[in-house]
Amino acid sequence: MLKRFLIYEIEQHLRSRGIDLEKTNTILDKETRTAVFLLYNLSGQLIGYQRYNPKGIKGKEASKVVPILRRYYTYVTRADNRNVAIAVWGLDTYNKLDKYLFITEGIFDANKIHNAGYPAIAILNATGDKRLRTWLRMLPQAIISISDNDPAGKMIKKLSDRMYVTPNPYKDLGEMPQNEVNSFLKQIVQNIETNPINKVKLITEE
Repeated sequence: MLKRFLIYEIEQHLRSRGIDLEKTNTILDKETRTAVFLLYNLSGQLIGYQRYNPKGIKGKEASKVVPILRRYYTYVTRADNRNVAIAVWGLDTYNKLDKYLFITEGIFDANKIHNAGYPAIAILNATGDKRLRTWLRMLPQAIISISDNDPAGKMIKKLSDRMYVTPNPYKDLGEMPQNEVNSFLKQIVQNIETNPINKVKLITEE
């Protein structure tokens, strides 16, 4: 009975943050009351995971404790002897026929975009990775980034064809109510339709 309660507790928390457990491949750990999101490389191979602990420590203090006590802990295999592989979440929503692909930093941000009916990937800590930038620029879709509402969030701009910032008073899409996210994304799409992106120019531009 206790184990079932522990699972219920993490389930309810995830649902409160917009995660649809019937549609999202999320592993629940009843022993630690954490959730595990699977991460894939750009070829669709499973290469890592992000563990989410709702009651964990975050920020600078997180590096001082063991991984299980951190709010977020990400593990990714190495692509070779030196470089960590590029890992993203949400690649299953990508379709080559789509007109747009949204990118965000966090999983909960990308999930809100999925709930609104648009494809999105969370790139986690890869905002400065040139390999990811090259891959994104090769795609036919317009790459639209939604940055966090802070100075560090602007780093994602280099990876996208056009960037929009999460509106006040929210820090990121994960904090926004779903109905507000839906309206925000609708405005973005309308803006892009009115002011089309010159994808060819952006591919050749450095």
